Amino acid sequence: MDMFSYELRKKGDGVITYTLGFGVRIICAIFALVLLLGIVGAFRAEGFAPSALLPILLCIMLFLVPFYRDEWRFDNNKREALCVYGLGPLSSKRIFAYDDIDAIEIHHFHKGIADGSSSIKPSWRHKEMAALRIRLSGDVLETVNIEVVPARRQGLKLERTANMLASATGLALEIDKEALAPGFRR
Repeated sequence: MDMFSYELRKKGDGVITYTLGFGVRIICAIFALVLLLGIVGAFRAEGFAPSALLPILLCIMLFLVPFYRDEWRFDNNKREALCVYGLGPLSSKRIFAYDDIDAIEIHHFHKGIADGSSSIKPSWRHKEMAALRIRLSGDVLETVNIEVVPARRQGLKLERTANMLASATGLALEIDKEALAPGFRR
């Protein structure tokens, strides 16, 4: 299991969460603490210097990472999906009722190339990507991305996650099989 990736967790009360692992938060907090100790030591020895602004900014950003939320919570009892993203109390929330969700999807595409384009030329600039997303019901096609990953390295893991999520919630699952050219998966 990759420490810097999202984790799917089932709770006993019918709630399934898909969020960043604790490893990211712990590592960033440790690096921030070590950097802070270095900054304090440099200030004691030499005083403030303009060159210290970059390490100070980096330290502040690393200290904020543990408070950043990027989480999906699927509640089978309430039959709703909750998306929470943002920094601490400034987080935004969006709720989707299961009845408004057509399907959980895996969508494959080439980065930087519009869907339906006939000029697909995979290259280092146009990587093959896979997106785990929900498709909402309605007159206009609307999708909400849950996670986007490089298809070659993490596409199969994302498909397994989508299968587990669909089976745990009872929502439909659709994988765009026509996009699964040999280059998309390994």
